[in-house]
Amino acid sequence: MNFLKKLFGPKKPQAQITIPANSIDRTSNNKQATSSVATMNELEEMFNMAGLAKYFEKVSHHVKHKLEITTHPTDEDQLIKGQSKIGGQPDLPAHIEWPKTEMGKSMSFIAQINLSDTAIYNSADALPQYGLLSFFNCADQEAWGFDPKDKYRFRVIYTENITELERTSIPYDLDNVFTPNKVTFNEVLSIPGAFDETISKHLENSDVDSYCDIEMPSENQMFGYPCIIQNAMELECQLVTNGLYCGDSSGYNDPRAKLLEEGAKDWLLLLQIGSEDDKTGMMWGDAGNLYYWIRKQDLENKAFDKAWMILQCY
Repeated sequence: MNFLKKLFGPKKPQAQITIPANSIDRTSNNKQATSSVATMNELEEMFNMAGLAKYFEKVSHHVKHKLEITTHPTDEDQLIKGQSKIGGQPDLPAHIEWPKTEMGKSMSFIAQINLSDTAIYNSADALPQYGLLSFFNCADQEAWGFDPKDKYRFRVIYTENITELERTSIPYDLDNVFTPNKVTFNEVLSIPGAFDETISKHLENSDVDSYCDIEMPSENQMFGYPCIIQNAMELECQLVTNGLYCGDSSGYNDPRAKLLEEGAKDWLLLLQIGSEDDKTGMMWGDAGNLYYWIRKQDLENKAFDKAWMILQCY
């Protein structure tokens, strides 16, 4: 089966009818909260109501599924080992040490996703059915993802066997500890942003604001289109993971960049975590987001250690 069809295609049509619009949390305090839609009929209605009906057919060819993640602050002792959560203390096997940067500093624990929670969804169909994904990032937030050296400043750990997890104590040198939140998932549709090249070439200037109003960005999500703050990230991931510095134009102008460019299409958004200071205590730069990306080939091979992290903020 074609990988992208497997990831985004209608393999499990029941997923859309089991998450109707009235089941989606529309009361979130997230700074970018909007009405999300779960079916193509709902999406078409949204385009019609926004006066953008003429663009629906073009956009419909680029629709993806995403998993919106809603956070619910809770006490750590209310979370069982291996439960999906954002913030708090990670659950890791005894042989896995708390990740540290190249300077020996403990990283901040960001989130863990129990893959049995996501297995029923179209958008997560390429993930393993079982196991735990654990996400870490440097506590000083000095990794922006444009420098190849940043690979030592974040970590994604895949634990296949979760029967012997231990709740790991916070290291003594880590001050940046986030509030534990249990999470719930909703599968909804994701459309390209107004400035995505697949859509921007079709949008009339007078319709850009209206399109931006219905982009349906999520604070926290897996897969789908990211909530971009500065620029598209797929090419940046491709270049920087191949050794090119992208903090200025040098990497993009490097002769190797043209040869690597084709591989940008292989990068997928694995996890986006937003700034929810009132819930998780997370603030990425100036109200920004963390984005963990992975190549579809590495996702297929469960090579989560090859994921790449980018931080963008306003």
